[in-house]
Amino acid sequence: MKALALKFGFIFYQRVFSGMARILGIGNLVLDTQLFVSNYPAEDSEQRAQQRIFAMGGNVANNLQVLRQLGHDCAICSTLATDDAAKRLKRALEERQIETQHIQRFIQGSTPTSYVQINQQNGSRTIVHFRDLPEVHFEHFAKIEIEVYDWLHFEGRNTDALAGMLNIAKTFLSHQPISIELEKPREGLEDLLEQVNFIFTGKAYALALGLDNPEALIVHLQQRAPQASIICCWGADGAWFAAPGTLASHQASQALEKPVDTLGAGDTFIAATIDALITQKTLAEAVMAGNQLARRKCQQLGLDNLLAPLVTRKPIANIKHITNSRATVVPAPGLPHKVVLIKHDNEIKAYLNNCPHQDVPLDEAYKIDINPFEMTMKCSVHDAFFRIEDGVCVEGPCWREELTPVDLEIDPDTGAIYIAEH
Repeated sequence: MKALALKFGFIFYQRVFSGMARILGIGNLVLDTQLFVSNYPAEDSEQRAQQRIFAMGGNVANNLQVLRQLGHDCAICSTLATDDAAKRLKRALEERQIETQHIQRFIQGSTPTSYVQINQQNGSRTIVHFRDLPEVHFEHFAKIEIEVYDWLHFEGRNTDALAGMLNIAKTFLSHQPISIELEKPREGLEDLLEQVNFIFTGKAYALALGLDNPEALIVHLQQRAPQASIICCWGADGAWFAAPGTLASHQASQALEKPVDTLGAGDTFIAATIDALITQKTLAEAVMAGNQLARRKCQQLGLDNLLAPLVTRKPIANIKHITNSRATVVPAPGLPHKVVLIKHDNEIKAYLNNCPHQDVPLDEAYKIDINPFEMTMKCSVHDAFFRIEDGVCVEGPCWREELTPVDLEIDPDTGAIYIAEH
């Protein structure tokens, strides 16, 4: 891989030799509403979700979230509206130390949203996306001093503006690699591929082109971008890859018996592969690193704390400490927030400690007040009252919204309370 660094210039090699790089990601930023269901719903049916989580999403946002954990300085170039969802996304980026100065703001329109159904039987995810916001304008991108970045990664979308962005990148960058993700075929997109050094793609792109195997997709893309290294992720089957002028090679992925959550696994694969390339790994070694971290991601909810060891299942509380007069807030490894526990009609109720109005803990200001007559819990920040029975807001700024329920398992012998395994 040293030869690759020399190809892009000695400066790049010096800067990334320590393993850290400045990375600019250009693409989508989305608010994900994730619904965890016991099985995929049939058409024209109704069922209750076991859990609802709001999370930052979008391919490039996910890439950068993982790359930041891997030790790189990351910045995003995307668009945001001015609604509450946009504020939530900006806060999520800042909490993860992803720079936001290159975000383009629009007064009209609303934050893009993906509604994600996660099947708890097999971890699969089904996504419905709604967008009412423009993509990044070429003129906005042109103002960015891209020379200060060591790697540029683009989502293969917004084709009209992307053509100009890639032209600028090739004109002003002397040594920095440029990568692109091809997720869906778009008119004119493949005409731009001669500008890039690395192409990430996958099964969905191949099938959309009428190709049923990764080798055929790599050959197809080599004809359009002979200068590029091509990496094709094929889910549980691993990934295929080819350097310029070579045949495709396969890197298998270790089987995973029961995935927990596959949402963002492909984005994790791309990020880990880029990280390995930056740190001077060969293409084969980089793809292996991508497979390994993507597999690790599938064993947990969300993208945070990917480098931490998987937590051995431990009880979060014991029923002898849970009463109907006091809310008990406990940490919950693997979940995005702590959990509120309270007794109701001899049953333990559990909800994520997160007010849906502004994405803050219910006990942010002071303890959660319990009204034993109305059987409600009060958010200390927004004076919202939630029914203990079902978590529905019955008074306050998030009226009729719901706290996210958490499924529990209780050991009948010891009274130990666990987060349920699905």
